[in-house]
Amino acid sequence: MSRNVVLVYRGYHFLCRAEKERPGRFRPVVIRQLGFPSEKEVQLMNDSDLCRTEAEALRHAEQQAVHWADSRAEVHEV
Repeated sequence: MSRNVVLVYRGYHFLCRAEKERPGRFRPVVIRQLGFPSEKEVQLMNDSDLCRTEAEALRHAEQQAVHWADSRAEVHEV
């Protein structure tokens, strides 16, 4: 069972999760939620690197979500 963290950043809604792959290895997963309540969910490209702890994978997923949102904001600010 994976733990979910909801992240709202720059107006985007994300669901970050750490999925257990095998003992001591967790995969960070980022899902963008479209609409409210979540009408549609789109999984973003995820890093193939596995993390050693659930907390590390959750932090990594949150960083991926922030990076994704920032990269879209830079395009619109130019």
